[in-house]
Amino acid sequence: MVALDNNAIFGSVPRLRLSLAPLVSAIALVTIALVLGAILARGFSENGFRLGSQLAWRFTFFVFFAAMMAEPLGRLAARFTGFTWPESLGRKLIWGFCASYGVYLLSVFLPHVIRLSGGATLMVLFGATVALVMALTAAPLKRLGGKVLIGERTRRTMLGTAFIYFWSCYSVMALARISGPHRPDAFYEISLSLMMIALLVRYADHWLRLHRPGQNSQAEAV
Repeated sequence: MVALDNNAIFGSVPRLRLSLAPLVSAIALVTIALVLGAILARGFSENGFRLGSQLAWRFTFFVFFAAMMAEPLGRLAARFTGFTWPESLGRKLIWGFCASYGVYLLSVFLPHVIRLSGGATLMVLFGATVALVMALTAAPLKRLGGKVLIGERTRRTMLGTAFIYFWSCYSVMALARISGPHRPDAFYEISLSLMMIALLVRYADHWLRLHRPGQNSQAEAV
């Protein structure tokens, strides 16, 4: 559900309001539907699981791109246009990405649960661990009573490291597919271009925060 704040009616700065509660569930359900649809279409064959994991990988890429762009693009839009969206949008997209990536890992793991190679097992376990860290650090970790478990700088460093890991995964995969002996696939060219765009947008946002008038040079980076 999308609506404009009442302030927009009265001529003030418009503020976009989104009903974000179903967003994470919707992202996970779309990923599940893609995997199951591919498996059913191929009759539960190995090719079906392979196609399902490929579709899940590609869908999670676009969710990751949106998660990377949400926070810096929101600040840039507010800075230059006065148009804002909910601060929670970024972390909801991060949680949605982690959920969809978990479905992807499951689609890789299930068809080979008995004969999964050591490298594939390590990839699944490591990817799941990074996704878990990313999900936990998307928002401040608090105990019962409101006490913060880890400092904000530490939290954002861990979150930034998770972002770097997944950005590297998508970028390296795209480079390997573009330069290697594979069939032409426009997805990898598009994905590499979008990763470069996301990097530039985040750099521009960070640079503007560092050089904001009246602010010192200590700015948080994610």
